[in-house]
Amino acid sequence: MSLPEQYCTPVLRVCRTMQEWAVYWQAVGVVAAIVFGSFGLYKIYHELRRLNEQREKDASDKETAARLKRTEFFLSQHRRLFDDKDLFEVLCLIDGDNARLANKKMWDKKRKLLVFFEEIALLVRSNQIEKNVAFYMFGYYSLCARYGSNFSRGINPSREHWALFYEFSDGAQIFLNENVDGPSDDMFL
Repeated sequence: MSLPEQYCTPVLRVCRTMQEWAVYWQAVGVVAAIVFGSFGLYKIYHELRRLNEQREKDASDKETAARLKRTEFFLSQHRRLFDDKDLFEVLCLIDGDNARLANKKMWDKKRKLLVFFEEIALLVRSNQIEKNVAFYMFGYYSLCARYGSNFSRGINPSREHWALFYEFSDGAQIFLNENVDGPSDDMFL
């Protein structure tokens, strides 16, 4: 029987049969597949991790932007009390239930303030404004309006006409009773 033909490498001077070289090349192929596959899996893992971090950052950025918009909106509502001539005029008189509030020319201005409180109540109800912040910032004025005898002259302050206003002032009363020393440290917009 004749020996199978051998093939030699010129540099290493190693001689093997074609079947033996096939086994070596197969082993090299398996090792290469494992190395390249591991590298590919490593790249996929890091890419997925990067995408996940980017998604979390985008969600955080959206949440921050939404919070900033809510803050800007809330502060614009607060500024509205002082920038609107009619609201500010009523606001200046409401603390002491000034007798000028009973004047006929104040009736529409007082209604405008009640509508403002109802708008705030709707924003609280729809979770657009944190209720404790709204009660802290506007609750005192709503209670002055609710219990002021001069304020109620010329308008029908009944609950059936101003239900949201009463809902808001009820909540403000509870908040102020529970927070006699001011708001808690965990208050946020």
